[in-house]
Amino acid sequence: MTPDFWQKAWKNSQTDFSQKTPNPKLIKYFKALNTPKDGRFFVPLCGKSVDMLWFIDQGFDVVGVELSKIAVRQFFTENNLQATILPHPTNPRLACYQAKIHERLLNIWVGDIFELSAIDVGQIDAIYDRGALVALPDSTPDYLRSKYTQQLIAISCCANQLVISFSYDGKSQRGSNYKNLPPFLVTRTQLEGYYAKDYQITLVAKEQVDYVSTAGDSGYRLVYTLIKKQLKPRLNM
Repeated sequence: MTPDFWQKAWKNSQTDFSQKTPNPKLIKYFKALNTPKDGRFFVPLCGKSVDMLWFIDQGFDVVGVELSKIAVRQFFTENNLQATILPHPTNPRLACYQAKIHERLLNIWVGDIFELSAIDVGQIDAIYDRGALVALPDSTPDYLRSKYTQQLIAISCCANQLVISFSYDGKSQRGSNYKNLPPFLVTRTQLEGYYAKDYQITLVAKEQVDYVSTAGDSGYRLVYTLIKKQLKPRLNM
């Protein structure tokens, strides 16, 4: 998926993946991350997700990143929020939309996630990945999903993650017109390839549903927790 694909999707309002209420699986399982009180959640490829406001209501600060300026502007407009726009000090392709809500700070970076640094996003205590991982293909020549997972690890210092994904059940599957469109299947083997070196991966929920994508596939909604592995202390000889 090129950046132009997502820019056009927002421009043409092809954004059925946007939800109007907080994700129930987020509400049910986010405590498994053991995020410290007053911590900071990172929401990659956030779109105009109202899940960010839910985090604010729970007493967390939020940092998001979204490629589309249209999505971010819609988020602030639809939620009656006033944004302060802060340009990046050195990169003209990045800008931060900032607001203070209930004494909590919301920062949404507009731009390419691969251009952000750990300094830009600041301290991250947990990551919420509702649809970013499955939005990216992992094929030649770019291998975007592999690059994305490594970028998350680098800028968050392996912060714990709640990842919402899916699997098929083999009953109703997309036609050929949808084969190369998101969301993309991420198998357990692939997930372990991206993250097992740094995280303990646990499937905490598997729910059968009539559809798992806008293409009409039936299957299961999956929820994973990724908990940072602790380094084993060295033994003195």
